[in-house]
Amino acid sequence: MIKQKSCHIETLRGIAILLVVLGHVIGSTSEGGMKVANDSFFRYLYDLFVNIRMPLFTVISGWVYALHPVKADNISIFLRKKVRRLLFPMVFVGSLYFLLQYFIPGTNNKMVLPDIWKIYIFPYSIYWYLPALFLVFIGIAICDIRKYLNTISRWYILMIVACLLCYSELTGIIPRSVPNYFAFKNAFYLSPFFLTGVGIVRFKERLSSPVMLKIYLAGLIIGIVLQQMNFFYPHITTFYTKYHLSIIIGILSSSFLVNLKLNNRFFIWLAQYAYTIYLYHGFGTSGGRIILSGIGIQNEFLVFLFAGSIATFCPILVEKVCKKWKISSRLFLGTVPHK
Repeated sequence: MIKQKSCHIETLRGIAILLVVLGHVIGSTSEGGMKVANDSFFRYLYDLFVNIRMPLFTVISGWVYALHPVKADNISIFLRKKVRRLLFPMVFVGSLYFLLQYFIPGTNNKMVLPDIWKIYIFPYSIYWYLPALFLVFIGIAICDIRKYLNTISRWYILMIVACLLCYSELTGIIPRSVPNYFAFKNAFYLSPFFLTGVGIVRFKERLSSPVMLKIYLAGLIIGIVLQQMNFFYPHITTFYTKYHLSIIIGILSSSFLVNLKLNNRFFIWLAQYAYTIYLYHGFGTSGGRIILSGIGIQNEFLVFLFAGSIATFCPILVEKVCKKWKISSRLFLGTVPHK
């Protein structure tokens, strides 16, 4: 049973995972997902939530971590749990996805079979998030053990550093020629959002004050306006992409939503399966499209609804099956079954 005090976080987790799923159903470009045109409604829908999906998901991870932070005497246990939770699925679910994508006709972005080793070293498909978040956890653990996060002034310093690293990754200051081993560049992208979640918990009086809530709301509104301008008039809003204002907008928008205290029973229910949905929704987004295509249905709205439903609810069945055995639960869910 989810405790009442965290129902608003579980509501947001449910919303965030649904946005992630629907975003991947559409596809980040016209070459992926549903392969919709850049001027279609679905491309607009994808871009509308681009500054909220993964930032909010990562802010929630930071928020949850801050409730049970690592300590020097339990660092080995902490790391073992993160290896099991993040890296086991990266290897085993990622491999399964690779093989199915390779052998099943009609899937997007196939790789050649001899290159399967690359998915364990470089970011791969939707699973880039797993090694990147693992590196973020290691960085935060080091900061906590060295007490770099025990005052708000130090938190501000780390946030500035994290934002600069994120900006460096997005703008190419870190050369594109540098291989993205173990998704370390993606970890730079995630770090300011994770730290935002940590800060909201540890420095609640300062970061959730009435003044800050107004700043968050203003950031959310301004972010929506800028996003709309960038979508419809990209030629006059180059500053939006040039300075990657999406970083600040993602931080402020997520902070506002976390403090909004939303409470919805459906999203709270969905949140308990959020991680499994993340791991397996890629099978559903591809499978849903292939099934409808096989029976001659090309209507974008029907594909969106069907693939989105398959991608959201089928992973729940996968979790229920995998949890029946300890080995499948560990390797394909990253969890240990309750006794």
